[in-house]
Amino acid sequence: MINPFKEVNWNPDRAERKQFARSLVLGFPALAFVFFLVGWAKTGQWNVHLSAALWIAAAGVAAGLLLLAFPFLAKPLYVAWYFLACCIGLVIGNLLMAGFFFAVLTPIAFLMRLSRRKHMQKGFNREATTYWRDAEPVSDLKRYYHQF
Repeated sequence: MINPFKEVNWNPDRAERKQFARSLVLGFPALAFVFFLVGWAKTGQWNVHLSAALWIAAAGVAAGLLLLAFPFLAKPLYVAWYFLACCIGLVIGNLLMAGFFFAVLTPIAFLMRLSRRKHMQKGFNREATTYWRDAEPVSDLKRYYHQF
């Protein structure tokens, strides 16, 4: 299971809170621009989503500048922001991992079982004293420099 909660600094110092504020100042206008472009691509009119994009950009810049001026206010917003991001990351990351497993790895394993080839020598043998197999000796030592 992917757990993004363990990678977050839940007690950020002043520099990290200021970095968070700068990311708000830069990130929200970028997000607003993407929002504006998507709305323009959907409707073909630039003025329909312009006011919403400007509000998003202005709110992010205002919050970022406020948190840059007063970094002690940034900690609750920082913690709430990263908590929400970690919740989303936990769900999306695990869904993507499960989707990859069931969409890619499971069909490959199914096809390998249908081919009935044993790619791994596994199983229990009561008569074997050991499962150790000696490696084949290398005849050309230059092979070590070109392993793949």
